Amino acid sequence: MRDKEKPFLEHIEDLRGVILKCAGAIGVGSILGVLGIGRVMEILRWPLAQAQVGSPKAMPATLLALQVTDPMTVTLQIGIGAGILLTLPLVLLFIGQYLLPALESKERGLVLPAFTVGAFLFLAGVSFCYFLVLPGALRFFQEFNRWLGLETSWTMASYTDFVLQMLVGFGVSFELPLVMVILARLGILQKAVVAAHRRHAIVGLVVVSACVTPTSDPFNLALMFVPLYGLFELGLAGMGWAERHSKDGRSSPKDHTAL
Repeated sequence: MRDKEKPFLEHIEDLRGVILKCAGAIGVGSILGVLGIGRVMEILRWPLAQAQVGSPKAMPATLLALQVTDPMTVTLQIGIGAGILLTLPLVLLFIGQYLLPALESKERGLVLPAFTVGAFLFLAGVSFCYFLVLPGALRFFQEFNRWLGLETSWTMASYTDFVLQMLVGFGVSFELPLVMVILARLGILQKAVVAAHRRHAIVGLVVVSACVTPTSDPFNLALMFVPLYGLFELGLAGMGWAERHSKDGRSSPKDHTAL
């Protein structure tokens, strides 16, 4: 049973509180990122160093600052990006707490498992991008530049922007199976309907991949689309499990009534 309905103004006040808590969490994460900028920069430079391991004629992993204000701009950029990466699971928890009173008892039971799985999937997406995708992508661009006869010299701003967008993009994209399972568990989507429109879903995944990746080249598009399609198929399997679980849950009360 849902909680007693609140007046509209109280909902607005609660929403304001959620926004303030989310902004505060991201702000604290951003401050931590700025204070630890040296360590964070080492972490962000690791994929670039890995991209040059075993590469012929490898140059030192240096980044350029072309503008006088580049160090300050990049520091703020990294701080905000680190704040989002660190606090996104917490932000989702705040949003879930805000929506909790509006949910039915069955839906409320999904909040904690969904938050736990969502946090794991986000970290899995960030780790997958950091350890596997980024070194390969950076190595590809370095080799492509060398094939064109160009010397690779990236600025701090462009490099950190690319890396942070890729990390956040992969982290968010890995939530796809969870979203599909939740929608199936609530009866909003059916596996058979989604599977019947698989071709449309593929087109949608291509569009999402193009929007998430910071560049529109086919290589980066493929790096995002391939795991995203795998997650889509995993989500379909999860939808089948969720539908069977929902049917079992609906049938049990009838069996008890018959007894």
